[in-house]
Amino acid sequence: MSLFRRAFLYVTRKRGKSAILFLLLAVVATLVLSGVAIRDALQTAQLNVRQALGGVFTMRQNTNDSSKWESRAVGNYGYQSWYTGEQLTEALADTIVGKVEGIRGYNATMTNYAVAANAQGETLELIESGEDGGMGALLSSYGDFGSTVTTYADTNTEFDSYFTGGYLELAQGRHVTSADGNAVMLSTELAELNGLKLGDKIILHMSELSASTRGIDVSQTKVEAEIVGLFHATAKSSAMFSNWSMENAIYTTMDVMRRVRPDSAEESYEKIHFYVNDPAKLREIVGQVNALPDIDPTDFIVEADTGSADAVGKPLENTDRLVCVLVLLVVLVGAAVLYLVLAGRIKERVHESGILLSLGFSRKNIICQYLAEALLIAVFAFAFSVLASGFVAKSAGARLLDYTMAEEEGGQDVGMPGTKVEDGMIVNSDDFVPVFQGHGNLTEIKVDIRTPSILLLYGAGFGIIFLSVLAAALPVLRMKPREIFAKMS
Repeated sequence: MSLFRRAFLYVTRKRGKSAILFLLLAVVATLVLSGVAIRDALQTAQLNVRQALGGVFTMRQNTNDSSKWESRAVGNYGYQSWYTGEQLTEALADTIVGKVEGIRGYNATMTNYAVAANAQGETLELIESGEDGGMGALLSSYGDFGSTVTTYADTNTEFDSYFTGGYLELAQGRHVTSADGNAVMLSTELAELNGLKLGDKIILHMSELSASTRGIDVSQTKVEAEIVGLFHATAKSSAMFSNWSMENAIYTTMDVMRRVRPDSAEESYEKIHFYVNDPAKLREIVGQVNALPDIDPTDFIVEADTGSADAVGKPLENTDRLVCVLVLLVVLVGAAVLYLVLAGRIKERVHESGILLSLGFSRKNIICQYLAEALLIAVFAFAFSVLASGFVAKSAGARLLDYTMAEEEGGQDVGMPGTKVEDGMIVNSDDFVPVFQGHGNLTEIKVDIRTPSILLLYGAGFGIIFLSVLAAALPVLRMKPREIFAKMS
């Protein structure tokens, strides 16, 4: 009788012992495979964080020189100030991209406020967040302040930091670029509330209150633009005023912005975000940009802020290390328990081993039978673990992330340089931009049981079983036949 047939008969005859070994191998394999899958997902999440947050540097105007500022009175409301130094332009950004390798894209941005209306000239109904504490209702009667919405002028919204950071996602249509001319992108919620869809036209114009303080004719600021894209938020946000919330925000081009807000014609983009291909080379690339003759440090500041990436990536790294330790402990404990179980079973089979030796079977043949028994059970146990680990990994991964991920509030720094008057209020837009909580899908753990992990499980599992069987059987089989027969008697 061959050893494989003997192994099959023993496994099917000793159902209780086979079931115990099956459960042991299935539990250990499920935990190990789940841990490996979670670690793969964590590494992918860390890569997303490094690409979106760690692989970016910012160029902004050096506004520390007071001699480069100008101000003018705005009626009886205060003063509007703007920076008169070298401007941030799209041409400057293109020059940097052309001279420095490793930059995959950029977005220059400016923030302002405007009133949005439909094609018939009716002011859009805005989404009330209910977070103003009644201030929004009070200001709604203050001219048309309550109808203004945050308006972003971007060169390419695909590289806008809200989108690259995972706070916003494109839901329909396409992104807005500086080549679009009269184009806008708004939230799906605002579009649904006002019955708008892709291809529809809306009208942007300066608020009447703001225009009156500057002596501007509102009718001369009306610009008709086409809706080319719709976005939705992946994380909750809050704003000082509900009408300036992200759900009411509008993305457009600088060309539209300057016609809608002629009072900001002297102003350029507030900052430019550059995205690099390899986050590891970020510092090197920033150094190359600062060394360009076009970059005067008295006019521009180029810096890499890794604070956001560190805030998001650190909990992921902690979770990664925790998972590695847990997987290692499971493997070590599982191997130890497996050895003890097999050693106990083999000691109970001294009588059987003696009979096989007396029949002329070699020690090698007997060990191979024990190994075949364990491997036969392991094949089915590992197959079961592949099915079970998918559910376990997703549940455990979410719990581990919730346990280690501190809730960080993040928002992009997209404010206006200096103070300006907006509809009778002296504001700095840094104080009023939406602030997001969490990091959207940037740190979402998407767990998949990959084929390489399954192959690794079978390969490493069979190796551990081989060593465990050999170690468990060696003390018995090292005995001389006379000693084995003596124990039999």
